[in-house]
Amino acid sequence: MELALSHPVEWTDRASLPDRAGVYLIARGEPGNTVYIGRTWGAKGIRHRIRTFHRSATTGQKGHAGGVTFHGVFDGDTTGLLVSVHLPDGIDPKPEILHPYIAYAERRLIWEHVEAHGGLPVCNSE
Repeated sequence: MELALSHPVEWTDRASLPDRAGVYLIARGEPGNTVYIGRTWGAKGIRHRIRTFHRSATTGQKGHAGGVTFHGVFDGDTTGLLVSVHLPDGIDPKPEILHPYIAYAERRLIWEHVEAHGGLPVCNSE
């Protein structure tokens, strides 16, 4: 099964991201330079989770662990960030089906990154 990703959205346009559950990849400079892979199935969706990441990434405040790590690694500089998303289109929205699918999709994308690069994205801890 192919996990389709959207075209990258520039960080300055992140407000256009969907307010749906899904998986997101944050890259720095170019789409292949992934720094974080995350997921959300919260009611406020990817757009809200990216907003939380941004706040933590730029201030170092708790709220998003990957964002706090980003702040430490990149000193809060979000210049050149891009976001791609994978939406669970065609997946039953019942939580007992949607949640395992999103967890699977996130883990699979992380594993594909590990296979290609020999380690986790720099801002992922697991």
